[in-house]
Amino acid sequence: MVALIVLCAALAAFVVVLAARLREASARIAELREQRDRDVVTIAKAREETTRMSSLDEELQRVQTALADAQAALAGVRAERDAALADAQVAHKQRHAFLAGLAHDLRNPLAPLSNGIELLRLTDADPAGRLRTRGIMERQVGHLMRIADELSDLARLSGGKATLHTTPFDLMEALQRLRDQLTPTLQAQDMTLELSPRPGDLPLLRGDAERIAQAVGHLVSDIQRHAERGSTLRVAARVDGATLALDVASVADAAEPPTLLEDVDVAALGLGVALALQLSALHGGGLTGQRPPGARRVRFTMTLPVDPADAAGVATASAVPSLPVTGEPALSVLLADDNIDFSHSFGTMLELLGHRVEVVHDGAAAVAAIVGSRPDIAFVDIGMPSLDGMEAVRRVRGQGNTQDVVLVAVTGRGGAEDRARAAEAGFDRYLVKPFGIEDVRDALDAAQAVRKGQVQRGGFAATRAA
Repeated sequence: MVALIVLCAALAAFVVVLAARLREASARIAELREQRDRDVVTIAKAREETTRMSSLDEELQRVQTALADAQAALAGVRAERDAALADAQVAHKQRHAFLAGLAHDLRNPLAPLSNGIELLRLTDADPAGRLRTRGIMERQVGHLMRIADELSDLARLSGGKATLHTTPFDLMEALQRLRDQLTPTLQAQDMTLELSPRPGDLPLLRGDAERIAQAVGHLVSDIQRHAERGSTLRVAARVDGATLALDVASVADAAEPPTLLEDVDVAALGLGVALALQLSALHGGGLTGQRPPGARRVRFTMTLPVDPADAAGVATASAVPSLPVTGEPALSVLLADDNIDFSHSFGTMLELLGHRVEVVHDGAAAVAAIVGSRPDIAFVDIGMPSLDGMEAVRRVRGQGNTQDVVLVAVTGRGGAEDRARAAEAGFDRYLVKPFGIEDVRDALDAAQAVRKGQVQRGGFAATRAA
């Protein structure tokens, strides 16, 4: 009986302990369920955050891609802007150089015309002199009319309004006709024009034969203007694949190695070369130029396309002599200028003013005459062939016996840089064509004062007719 009571008591204690353990287990299970629920919520939030971050990453990638595209587009716009700005600067430089060259081209005929007006005033009693002066003025008026025609032609070409009469033609036949037209002008300077190869030895070209010949004529005229008297000029054609190249140069310059030459901006070389550039471009070709460093003479290369359909196989006055002297001259004057009409008219004017005049037509002859005879005053054109006026005066000033010679620059360019370079070279005065007789008298008076010892030579005066 006692044992049963003890057993029941033990059983009751066990039940109490078991119940306590069950309560603890239930509490723990409840805690685990709560933790599970919290973990589930956390995991769900993490998944949501992960999804959101993934969306943000995709959006960021899209933004970055768009930004890269925008930057590339901006870089392209900047490149186009820089290219346009560079083109505008080149065009502005070319326009400035072209206008300066045009002003020079206009002043060349205007100077003899201005001299002619003064000569007409000074030669009332000399019918023969007035007749010679009228001939000079008529030639220079014709020169001005040709310049006006060329300007109109250039305007039409630049504006795309020119009409080309396109036909197959033999280039060398067209150039032979051009040579016949240029022969009188070339012979006046003892020059000859060589053409190669012969007609029929080149493929036919398709284009406007007269326009091509006109373009080559402008190039020949430019070379003739800066070549020495007696030079031989050459136009040589050669075929390279689908391109025909025309080399236009004096024979002496054609022999210069290309590595010793510098490229030239042909658009800035004057009205005639600008026309040649436009005409070659209208025919689908191009024009380039090279010259020795520091020189004015240029050798040109014009390219023209060869049309396979048509490639049917390989098929002025002489130099003016020393003018007569009338009476005892007040001054000995040297006049150095390659413009024959200007030399004649200006030299005659100086003689009528009572001075003895010697005339030369290139820079080397000017140096020899100034150093050899030491005139009281020398009027020296800056743009002469073989040796320009700047270099001629530098060489003269390098001689010890020319310190009393008054040197006057005569030019068609009146820019500040040109004047500064002339002063640096050793010129005393600067006359821009066309100039008036008062400017000439001022220069002569200065030379007279130097000869009399009243003043010393020097003091650069940039004289310019109003």
